Amino acid sequence: MCKNFGGLMALRNVSFKVDEGELLGVIGPNGAGKTTLFNVITGYLKPDGGSIFFCGEKIDGCEPYEIAKKGIARTFQLVKPFKGMNVIENVLVAYYATGRVKGKKTAQAVEKHLREVDLIQKKYKLASELPHGDLKRLEIARALALNPKLLLLDEPFSGLTVEEIRPIL
Repeated sequence: MCKNFGGLMALRNVSFKVDEGELLGVIGPNGAGKTTLFNVITGYLKPDGGSIFFCGEKIDGCEPYEIAKKGIARTFQLVKPFKGMNVIENVLVAYYATGRVKGKKTAQAVEKHLREVDLIQKKYKLASELPHGDLKRLEIARALALNPKLLLLDEPFSGLTVEEIRPIL
């Protein structure tokens, strides 16, 4: 796939395959196109060339919400929680977005995701009250709540200390 911004070619003939259960890292300096790659895969930007396939289905041209429903979730470099909502409510948004709200089962699933990222003890705190490391973990919990087949983490550790990273690992 390719993506251009005016005269700048951000992605040139990018091609890769990720198998089920495989972990793949995309590394490079600032400005190398990592976030652009995630934005194109998830439909926030349209590719200027090439095609994107997920589970055998062509997805380039699909809207971000359609791609999320197909099973691709992502986090963002710059976290943007719903600041007026508490931690549980922020994760619940993902369940509402997918139409998978099932009462008590959903509440249990949300708490499971919060335990996975070590935020269960802060479940009633407003997102606006959380430090940066907790916001990064909240972002991951929201992505996990989409029950993705493919999870794209865009710089999940940026700006975090070693102590803040440990609960995520």
